[in-house]
Amino acid sequence: MYPRWLAALIFFSLLGLLVGSQAFWFWQARRLVRRMRRAWQRWLLGVPLYSGFAALAALFLLVLLRWFLVGNTPVLLTLFQQVRRSAVMVPLGLWLMASMLSFLLIVLVRAPGLLARAVRRLRGPAAPQPERRYFLETVTYAAGALPFVMIGYGFLIGRQNYRVQEVAVPILNLPEALEGLRIVQLTDVHASAYMPVREIRRVVGLARELEADLVVHTGDFLSTRGDPLEAAVAELARVEGRYGRFGCLGNHEIYAGATESATELFARRGVRILRGESVELDIGGARLNMIGVDYQRQPRRGGIEEWKKHFLPGVERLVRPEAVNILLSHNPNPFVRAAELGIELTLAGHTHGGQVQVEILDTLWSPARFLTPFVSGLYERGASRLYVSRGIGTIGAPVRINAPPEITLLTLR
Repeated sequence: MYPRWLAALIFFSLLGLLVGSQAFWFWQARRLVRRMRRAWQRWLLGVPLYSGFAALAALFLLVLLRWFLVGNTPVLLTLFQQVRRSAVMVPLGLWLMASMLSFLLIVLVRAPGLLARAVRRLRGPAAPQPERRYFLETVTYAAGALPFVMIGYGFLIGRQNYRVQEVAVPILNLPEALEGLRIVQLTDVHASAYMPVREIRRVVGLARELEADLVVHTGDFLSTRGDPLEAAVAELARVEGRYGRFGCLGNHEIYAGATESATELFARRGVRILRGESVELDIGGARLNMIGVDYQRQPRRGGIEEWKKHFLPGVERLVRPEAVNILLSHNPNPFVRAAELGIELTLAGHTHGGQVQVEILDTLWSPARFLTPFVSGLYERGASRLYVSRGIGTIGAPVRINAPPEITLLTLR
């Protein structure tokens, strides 16, 4: 993990980018309005633009109050929850992500030109270069438009491009009775304004067609307080498993104060949420040990060795050496400890695959790299395996680019 100073640097850099980008776009909107020659044109364009920026400023103030000042006051908390649940969150999330990226690209494109212009001024007056100026303007417009095109694609196509990801998982000394066992994993649904119940129903329909032997849910069933948890659970519980249905809790159940309610709602529908406990299954004479833990909080500092000490306290008593052990952990990082304990397979989510992955020099880069080396896919340490699902929903902005949502079908081999 990165040190605390780097975390603070990232946070304040993002905050500065947020404020700077909105100030830049407000200034651009103001210039556009002033160019209108007639008063009615200025009013027609200015009222919606200025109203939008005023609403954005009010929401930013609300978030600051909620997080840093008087976030526990009932009125403010209710107002914050109402805004989070409202339909305005979708365009707001899209605008913030696209406008910040666009501003960043414009700055990067303009910076060399501004630097060169400053150097020329120091050297004295120079002849105008209209061709160069036209080229730079064209590149700036293209750079500014690109994020809006990408975010539009990620919202309209990428986030709803649900895929069944089939994965063969090799397990050392797998009993013959477990050969070909099919496990469906659903994770990070994040029921919210970004993921309405009708979309969850669509995902569930695809998952039901797989006719799984086991079904596992690895957390983050909602995003925040007031999200439709009960409706989401009712849909997710419709996915049947021949030998049972199990789950664990994610960080957003903790943030939303919904750990107990989520556990109870699933239990009513025959899905057992494992919270620091295990269940042994007998499948054709072979023993399969399902272990589940609540979200494992990340240590503030330290690397792999620190993770081994920090994660999965007390889980060693749940491991059955004579059985095949499967651990459900929302956070993938406890895998380093799970491998030490001899757990054959860990199933996790949490990362969303970063939601956005960019290929740079034949390497996929993802924001999730700041949190974990286990971004998505199948990993191994010795005889242990980890699978990290990209999940179903989104957080922050309703966008997926090169990290499509997935319904995971794992087959033991």
